[in-house]
Amino acid sequence: MESPKKKNIALLLVFVLSFIIGLVFLILPFTSQSPDGLEKVSEETIAFLKKEDFKPLVNAPMPDYTIPRLKNRLDTRQIAGIAGILAVFGIMILIGFLLKKKQKI
Repeated sequence: MESPKKKNIALLLVFVLSFIIGLVFLILPFTSQSPDGLEKVSEETIAFLKKEDFKPLVNAPMPDYTIPRLKNRLDTRQIAGIAGILAVFGIMILIGFLLKKKQKI
């Protein structure tokens, strides 16, 4: 049987994760589609940013915060944001588990 402390921590994690995912849905429609400052300066004034000059070693799984296979179905930026949140959350849980396991030894 779970202790009340573990149950409270699990409930808090679910609440925080739900809150952050909710923020994605609320804030993302208001974000700017314009390029950020460095990208704008590089394109308009200095022109040092040329996509032909940069060939990535590995293709990004979600380029420009979109999911290429889901075009025109949903707002893919929201899905990509949620996928990123879940990935970071999962990595942090894994690191916490490994650190806790290391301290017990």
